[in-house]
Amino acid sequence: MSETGIGVPVKRVEDRRFLTGRGNYTDDINQPGQLYAWILRSPHAHARIKSVDVKKAKEAPGVIAIFTGADMAADEVGSIPCGWQIHNKDGSPMNEPAHPPMAFEKVRHVGDQVAIVIAETKAQARDGSELISVDYEVLKASIMMNDSLSKDAVPVHDDVPSNICFDWELGDKESTDAAFEEADHIVSIEVVNN
Repeated sequence: MSETGIGVPVKRVEDRRFLTGRGNYTDDINQPGQLYAWILRSPHAHARIKSVDVKKAKEAPGVIAIFTGADMAADEVGSIPCGWQIHNKDGSPMNEPAHPPMAFEKVRHVGDQVAIVIAETKAQARDGSELISVDYEVLKASIMMNDSLSKDAVPVHDDVPSNICFDWELGDKESTDAAFEEADHIVSIEVVNN
């Protein structure tokens, strides 16, 4: 049997440093003159951003800069591209709405990034973010995935026809159906990956 490859156990080599308290994480790495970022996130699942006021936050101690989705759009920072283009089972291309790095005009999930504060310390960045005033128009949202698929569901993205990104399948449907027809017992489960 091969010593490497799929299904071969891999000996762990990192445990000793973690178990003895000598692990090194990115939060442990510090450089002279470094700055810290704090991201202000949306508390709403679906809302229109009417305004983002950063004036008070920019005057907070230690705050160096603040960027919003409007700043990203003004600087023509494009959409984050999809890493894997999938075609639907009918051969049509998948729906690929724009995915800006920071919410602009609308938030589409709780935790969507609205602003980023850069400051001299992490506490100053967080404190600065608390001074940002965001005026939201809260919109109806589909919280459960199955609700998002109904015909009267609120669209997450205005520029695509439905909330389905792609409808894809793999395998031989006829052979699979035939195997189920011949099975003595069939066990099924509904899994909702929300």
